[in-house]
Amino acid sequence: MCGIIGIMFKKEGNIGGYLLQTMKSLQHRGTDSAGVAVYANNLGEENAFVLVAEVADTPGAIGKLGNAIGSAGGDIRNISFRASPHGETGVNTYTIRVPNEEALQSVVKNINATDVGKVYSYGKSVRVIKDLGKVEKLEVGYHISEMNGTHGIGHVRFSTESRVDRKHAHPFHTDTFPDIAVVHNGQITNYHKIRGKLERKGFSFATENDSEVIVYFITDQLQQEKTLGEALEESVKRLDGPFSYIVSTPNAIGIARDKLGLRPMTLAQDDKGYYAASEEVALLDICDSSDLNYLKPGEVQVFEREEN
Repeated sequence: MCGIIGIMFKKEGNIGGYLLQTMKSLQHRGTDSAGVAVYANNLGEENAFVLVAEVADTPGAIGKLGNAIGSAGGDIRNISFRASPHGETGVNTYTIRVPNEEALQSVVKNINATDVGKVYSYGKSVRVIKDLGKVEKLEVGYHISEMNGTHGIGHVRFSTESRVDRKHAHPFHTDTFPDIAVVHNGQITNYHKIRGKLERKGFSFATENDSEVIVYFITDQLQQEKTLGEALEESVKRLDGPFSYIVSTPNAIGIARDKLGLRPMTLAQDDKGYYAASEEVALLDICDSSDLNYLKPGEVQVFEREEN
């Protein structure tokens, strides 16, 4: 019984503050972990990317990650640090410049190959922040309420199957496709079957969490040049079990609900933007309109970013 939220602003604003407020409203749905993926305007510089990584709080860790980035051809332009309120780790946000996409992939692989770092997200616009515990702890450690952007997704987790650690917390990102993230409520009962097919295509999974299969399934569909809406529709056809999920890309948020409608999804909009959440209470806290809609069983919805 997890809580998920997606917000698409019509203009860039305090997306972190909105996500924080709605996630607090959904806190009763899970206290194991909390996380967000926030999208800002793309970096203007060519071959410049934002990379967010978990870093162990051990001597020399920062240097190891710097060497991992540099040895792959990456040039660190900026770095910011946030310490986990639980200790042991922190989250570093790097702005890096690389000569090409191949070098970017090498940077990600090099960081993940160290014993002190794990990439949470990378791309032109996305920043994934997640940690154990309640939403208020996430705010204490990472100042989510200060994050501005155009859109984002959030998650509070109650674990029913896989382990409780930062690696299994949501949102899920991929190591092969930048700027895409997923939050999920429910179970994918044919997870192993779908995962096997994706692995045979070359996708590499980092966890045993069934939610991770969604982000790679959508990635696979997008790489086949399907639209986000088409990818969502295909997921509803091929994924089994009770689920609802929200996927985010640089220009859109997509929402899907299982064929039987066993997991809820509520939608709303006002002059500021578009909203989706597991429960009405989260939307009534932030939306100026009380006119709520409910995603039907097997239905999908896409909110696309408006050009400012």
